[in-house]
Amino acid sequence: MYTPLHQFCMRDTGNADALLIALSEQLQLELRSEAETALNRIYFDSFDWRLYLGGGVLYCKPDGRKKTLIWTKEGGDDAAETLTIGRGMPKFAEDFPPGAMRDALSGLLEMRALIPQVEVKGRVRIFKVLDPEQKTVLRLSIESHASREPGVAEFSELPERIGLLPMRGYAAVLKRAKKILEKDMGLEAVAVGLLPAALTALGRKPADYSAKLEFQFAPEDAAGLVARRIHLNLLDTIERNLPGTCANTDSEFLHDLRVAVRRARSALTQIKGVFNPEAVAAFNPRLAWIGQITGPSRDMDVYLLDYDVYRSTLPQRFQADLDPLHGFLLAHRKRAYREMASKLKSKDFQTFLKEWRRFLDNPPESDDTAGSAALPVKQVADKRIRRIYKRVLAEGSAVNDSSPATAFHELRKNCKKLRYLIEFFQSLYPSAQILPLIKALKALLDNLGAFQDTEVQANKLREFAHQMVKEGEVPADTLLAMGMLVDGLLQRQQEARKDFHNCFNLFAGKENRKEFKAIFSGSSRASQQG
Repeated sequence: MYTPLHQFCMRDTGNADALLIALSEQLQLELRSEAETALNRIYFDSFDWRLYLGGGVLYCKPDGRKKTLIWTKEGGDDAAETLTIGRGMPKFAEDFPPGAMRDALSGLLEMRALIPQVEVKGRVRIFKVLDPEQKTVLRLSIESHASREPGVAEFSELPERIGLLPMRGYAAVLKRAKKILEKDMGLEAVAVGLLPAALTALGRKPADYSAKLEFQFAPEDAAGLVARRIHLNLLDTIERNLPGTCANTDSEFLHDLRVAVRRARSALTQIKGVFNPEAVAAFNPRLAWIGQITGPSRDMDVYLLDYDVYRSTLPQRFQADLDPLHGFLLAHRKRAYREMASKLKSKDFQTFLKEWRRFLDNPPESDDTAGSAALPVKQVADKRIRRIYKRVLAEGSAVNDSSPATAFHELRKNCKKLRYLIEFFQSLYPSAQILPLIKALKALLDNLGAFQDTEVQANKLREFAHQMVKEGEVPADTLLAMGMLVDGLLQRQQEARKDFHNCFNLFAGKENRKEFKAIFSGSSRASQQG
């Protein structure tokens, strides 16, 4: 495809032809049409834009009865990798044939599915500029495009683009043409590729979804309004992930939905005094219910995502013995998703979403039962974070080599509460100070997660073994292989227990305690933005 090195954006659609003629007149050179090509693309990425954020773009274009996939750098039209496929579009990276494209996509997509993000249609007209000796001294293009979201009937027009491609030995002509377009005609150089422009025409932008918490609050903001902003953001995340969850598009839709629910429950119960207690009592159980109805499906996702790891931990001669477990997991995942989707589409669930949003969108002018709602958010955040931090220190210090698993579980729950609070209010504190503390807390949570998750998984595998026997004949070798997995998980749990004190001491060390006290003391020095 013709690839201009310099592109300029038209302000008004339909004026490119006249402008091109005016350009040739100012250059005092002949303009002649050379070629015209149609452009038809569908851009693909994961729901959370992993390819684009990784610096790449994947699009599909028709190629007779087949299609060609193009993998290239963002903003470029020159293909880095191409692949001709039939009618079906690969969904996951593992569905691609072995090769460079599959390798590139696997590292970025991981478990996420490819979905169509935007469709672009248009035409590219090429012109050559001739000197008096009929030599081509410059090539020009006019690009006219329109875009639409997949499944939508109507297209939205993009501003036309004029492109310049220099010819060897005629740099002066290119320089003059750029000057005329920029200085005399007032055109702006195109700063983005076709994908961002196509999305802009639809009121969107690349990477317009992220499950990350990226709030910006001022210390003096009212705590009640800040809490509502947090909850509205989390509710948006829940609602945006619902279609993909119900359609079983990929496992991360459900993962992000459940994380948003957990964060919402934590915010509802840990940001104290900003809501009417009756509202907290009404909405918290309904958020907990979402966690309950989505739990079985997420369990199946986790075991299937980890299946290859489980398999690889066994000696090679025993790995094939696990195949019946894989079939069991697939069948039960399908059933769990079907039951979950039915509940997520139910009238009760939809009513909850509407009532929760109505509550969040309509803060009362005053509420005597929400005494902290009008307080500066930093004052409320400091107090809550200090209290949970002290609880974590006390519980962690009490853990010893003989502590039951429940002690680790309770400590992990409070560490999660602390992490969520810090992440909600991270913008209130100097980043240079807060980020190392978050990193230390995550390391501790990783250790506690390894301890608890290995125990849960070991118990669950035992349950699966009994269920497989109950549902029908299962090879003895499969049960033995699953027993080996259980032994390995319990061994890793003991390793996590041994590592606990090192992780906790790093988190709760003297320097970190000093930093926590300085940051969350409420002093003016600690309140300065970093």
